[in-house]
Amino acid sequence: MKKLHFEYRMKLAFDHPVRQHRFTLRCVPISNERQQIHVFDTDVYPKEFLSADMDSFGNYCIYGYSEGQHDHFSVSVTGTAKTGLSSFETAPEDYQLGLFRYQTECTRPGPCIRTFHERFSFPDETESIDRAIAYMEALYREFQYVQGVTGISTTAEEALNLGKGVCQDYSHILLSLCRLDRIPCRYVVGMLLGEGLSHAWVEVCSNGRWIALDPTNNLIVDDRHIKISSGRDYKDCTINQGLFVGQTTQTQTIHVSVTESWEGENNYDKDCCGSRASR
Repeated sequence: MKKLHFEYRMKLAFDHPVRQHRFTLRCVPISNERQQIHVFDTDVYPKEFLSADMDSFGNYCIYGYSEGQHDHFSVSVTGTAKTGLSSFETAPEDYQLGLFRYQTECTRPGPCIRTFHERFSFPDETESIDRAIAYMEALYREFQYVQGVTGISTTAEEALNLGKGVCQDYSHILLSLCRLDRIPCRYVVGMLLGEGLSHAWVEVCSNGRWIALDPTNNLIVDDRHIKISSGRDYKDCTINQGLFVGQTTQTQTIHVSVTESWEGENNYDKDCCGSRASR
């Protein structure tokens, strides 16, 4: 178990003012069986009209609207997390898991993923988590972590065919492989001990438990991870969604910092969120 201090900061700068800005933010982690969250402060600009609620996946959402002109948009969230409280989250009844068994536009397999999947042969009694770990280990060996070669619209099939990508790609590929076996699984966005960007991983349902796997780092998720949201794929967990009126170019900057607290002091782990930890 760890006590972690986290900061999430995002800013959109517009080169010309915009107005009538509607947005949805998913950047505030909530408590569950694995983690206990205490949020110190959440600041949104502009904040003319704000409300909050849970979406259909149980993610905490901030909904907002700004009528007036503004040249930037920002959000910051700070707090603490006690992590590693459990090794799993309890899954719902089987009939409620169908949504997570089927492929999405992001995970739909093509020839590349199907060929990868066909290399594996498991006894019928093999647990879902053991199948998922086997897929993760093979993916880690054969897929290369490289930034800047894929984007938010890159599908699992496109990424595996390319042979390289980032945490989003690792996660979409693992989801696709598991769903070929009809294993319920979901995409997770969160934060990892260190400084950098947000991170992504996968939760696999096995024997009534959501067990989290980090395919980018080839490990079972531990107390270095803070979960923010989960869904069928990246699109269900988008941290910032919105629209506005105005012709402008926008520049986004994001900074995530997660530090471990020891008797009131912070020690920094230099592994970047979203990047591969050293082997």
